[in-house]
Amino acid sequence: MKPALILSAASLCAFLSACGGGDDDMPKAQFAQNQDIWMALGGDAKAPAAVAKVVDDAAAGLLADPKEAPYFAVVGTPGHDSVDRLKACLRLQFNAVLGGPYTYPGPVTADNTTVQCEDMVAAHKDLGIPGCVFDQFMVDLAAVMKQDGVPDAYINRVAPTLVGLKGDIVSKTPVYLGPTTAANCQS
Repeated sequence: MKPALILSAASLCAFLSACGGGDDDMPKAQFAQNQDIWMALGGDAKAPAAVAKVVDDAAAGLLADPKEAPYFAVVGTPGHDSVDRLKACLRLQFNAVLGGPYTYPGPVTADNTTVQCEDMVAAHKDLGIPGCVFDQFMVDLAAVMKQDGVPDAYINRVAPTLVGLKGDIVSKTPVYLGPTTAANCQS
């Protein structure tokens, strides 16, 4: 083979590989073990809508619950997430946990701009959430998922991942907001 032809072939290969075509550009599932859940929820075409419903319903429940809501009263205030950003980040997180081709934390579109979701430690650092409030949210979340049509088997599979976030969310110096929370934490 002539040296010019070899050089041209090598240049073409380098050019084509630089243009993509490899698997590196494809989104990867952070929780690949749950990809079957994602597919059962409708895959990329339908699962995001199912996740959005769960997140919307869970957020509504969280913000209405007298034990949980006080810890999220800062949502929408200066220096804290807006409701839109909170939901966008939760959708990203649940899309990832349920096996979709997403990674949390990551960028989302909220409030007409692209923002970076914080990790769970940073997002909850100044909220003072006690363990009992986290536990109550997990119970409520499982109920919402079931109500929204997520099969028990899938809830049970993702539960350890979600419960595993407790150390990132629960405060080392919890604040007990109101008698309802204090009483709930005693029992």
